[in-house]
Amino acid sequence: MNKLNVVGQSVERPDAYDKVTGGKGYPVNVRLPGMLHGKMLRSPYAHARIISIDASRAERLPGVKAVLLPRDVPQVKFCPVYFVPVQAPSMVLDFDVMNPEIVRYVGQPVAAVAATSAEIAEAALDLIDVEYEELPAIFDPEEAMKDGAPQLHPDAPNNIAKNPSFAYGDLDQGFADADYVFEGVYETQRVHTCYMEPRVCVVDMDRQNNVTIHVTTQHLFGTREKLAFALGLPESKVKVVKSPYIGGGFGGKLELTAMEPVAALLSKKAGKPVRLEHTRHEDFITTTRNPIKVYLKTGVKKDGTFTARYAKSILDCGAHATHGSEVIMVHGAFGLFFNYHAPHQKWEGYTVYTNNMIGGGYRGYGAPQGSFAVESQIDEICTKLGLDPIEMRLKNARKQGEPHPFNPAFTLATYGLEDCLRQGAEKINWSKARSAPRSEGSKKRGFGLAVHPVWVSGCMGFPDIYEHSGAIIKLNRDGTADLSSASMDIGSGQITTLCQIAAEELGLPAGAVRMSSCGDSDNLPFDAPTHASRVTYSSGNAVKAAAAAAKKRLFDVAATMMEVSPDDLESCNGRVNVKGSPDKSISIAEIAQRAESPFVQMTAEGPKPTTIEEKGTIIGVASLAPKSNPTPCAAQFVEVEVDTETGEVKVLHAVYAHDIGRAINPKAAEGQVEGGFQQGMGYALMEQIQFDPETGACLTSDFLDYKMPTAMEMPRKMDSIFIETDEPTGPFGAKSLGECCVITPAPAIANAIYDAIGVRFTQLPITPEKILAGLGKL
Repeated sequence: MNKLNVVGQSVERPDAYDKVTGGKGYPVNVRLPGMLHGKMLRSPYAHARIISIDASRAERLPGVKAVLLPRDVPQVKFCPVYFVPVQAPSMVLDFDVMNPEIVRYVGQPVAAVAATSAEIAEAALDLIDVEYEELPAIFDPEEAMKDGAPQLHPDAPNNIAKNPSFAYGDLDQGFADADYVFEGVYETQRVHTCYMEPRVCVVDMDRQNNVTIHVTTQHLFGTREKLAFALGLPESKVKVVKSPYIGGGFGGKLELTAMEPVAALLSKKAGKPVRLEHTRHEDFITTTRNPIKVYLKTGVKKDGTFTARYAKSILDCGAHATHGSEVIMVHGAFGLFFNYHAPHQKWEGYTVYTNNMIGGGYRGYGAPQGSFAVESQIDEICTKLGLDPIEMRLKNARKQGEPHPFNPAFTLATYGLEDCLRQGAEKINWSKARSAPRSEGSKKRGFGLAVHPVWVSGCMGFPDIYEHSGAIIKLNRDGTADLSSASMDIGSGQITTLCQIAAEELGLPAGAVRMSSCGDSDNLPFDAPTHASRVTYSSGNAVKAAAAAAKKRLFDVAATMMEVSPDDLESCNGRVNVKGSPDKSISIAEIAQRAESPFVQMTAEGPKPTTIEEKGTIIGVASLAPKSNPTPCAAQFVEVEVDTETGEVKVLHAVYAHDIGRAINPKAAEGQVEGGFQQGMGYALMEQIQFDPETGACLTSDFLDYKMPTAMEMPRKMDSIFIETDEPTGPFGAKSLGECCVITPAPAIANAIYDAIGVRFTQLPITPEKILAGLGKL
């Protein structure tokens, strides 16, 4: 690939110092004059009818300025997911902000208050009397699908919210052609995204119904659309202020919750801004990764070629379908069957209502659950048939130049899966390590791998999903540039990456482009959410196009000043040069000053008029949809140590190889990989939200109750390998990375544990208790 000046460099994040010294740009730090504090009263029952609510005592409490009951809330049902239209045909429209009749999970909001302090608001909640009639509850999705189970929504027979499927070929013939048939059941658990900044919003709604909101969100325009609909307002009445950054998201801030409309309605009632912040427990019961149970059956030839694959997936969406409508589809397609060839395949998916809390978005969006099933079963097949796990995967995986399995109009133009596997195996010394002795007393070592052959850099081709981006570039008189984009920085370095792309296109040095620190949904161009591995590719292309438009204007002005054709110019390191004549150059600062100078300039020869063509601030604007749907891919290798006396698992070495096109910022990409592995490792070994099996109440209230990996548990050695394949449709050859790196750690670790102790685990997390039970020691 050709060498570039800014792209490909590990540029320091411009917001890094601000974040580590307090992060004034976080929404949690927003304060408005006269601001009140809101709190929500939540149901103690998993399923109940509301008989009555009496808030008179709360209203009389000194300091209480507003009380909100269900009758005060517009009663509309909609899809709260930000990246689809509010009434998207592909989604289930079952969500409401505050239902006046029924509660369907423990923690569902039933009332709210605003007061002069959070403590008074909390005390007021205890003064609201709610009379309930408890109803039968159901917590297991397979039990919920049976005849006679409590019916949770009137238009969902057997509590099935959605039942997608796809099939091709002749499944019976495919299994008849197989030399072996493998079957397994694989279960994943409910986990939380564990973003550091809790959900919070500060809302000011005036008497004319104009709403201004500061909020932790992964999508400016989704927040505007959903909040306007929930309040019964035109979108133009809602202004969402873009924060410089938010304290993590990982998909967990991709939907409207009750919090935002409740805070708005409290603000209108009280006539003052209202701040509403979740406790950590409230965050835990607001959104999680959906647990999915996968029944997987695979037919295979002696040489490892797949002949047939069948899967049934049962997703527990909880009380409302929300993301579950889409997660089940992504899970079935990208988690299970798009990754490998098989002439005969069938998949059936079930999104099922229960009285559990609502599931939501989480990095990988259904693929981690599917990958755990598929990659675990492939490892089992290789073990039973004595096949090389690398060669078997390559035998069945897709090849470069093939049609994209999801969007056949596109091809897999760049596809470095084989390089990922070969280089990853070499780095961990795969062949030698697996044949060497690996036991020291009670401690057994094992090696495992898992692959994710097909993901996407965005959502091009998905029904109903927003996937276009916009950007504005403005050159300043000092030779710097401001970038305005609605893309949210959720901690992964999106600000830095997009600024690098703009700087490279404009010919400015690193650091000369800054992301504008102010903006809102009134003055920023639309951009789809920060999700779905799309920002570097999709938003990056829009930024590059806006920078190219600004550069064209820059060259037009420079050409007049230098008396050459614009086609003869190039820019680099903050200067515009005549091609082939580097001594003939002028700084970008001088050109920007000339563009904004008076019509008459004083020179040594006297007054000199400037042309109309030279006049005006140099600005570039772009709004576009992605050009393609290129796939990143990944191979994960791990070495683990299992203590057969305690059941403890240590990951000693992790090697992650990714094809991400060109790495815009290698150090930032490394950070993505290490953070993704940490989340995937937690998913594999320890993370799980706990519930009371009788009442459905969430028992996990904070990070003391929820074990996730810290620096102490991380591998002592991690290697990130980036296979740069130069994607032709990406900005400077880039694809995206965000989700790939969280999909494969769980099956790789599970396969390594089997390699160490000879016991296979098909239910996550793989805890010490499960290991000891599997070894017959419990």
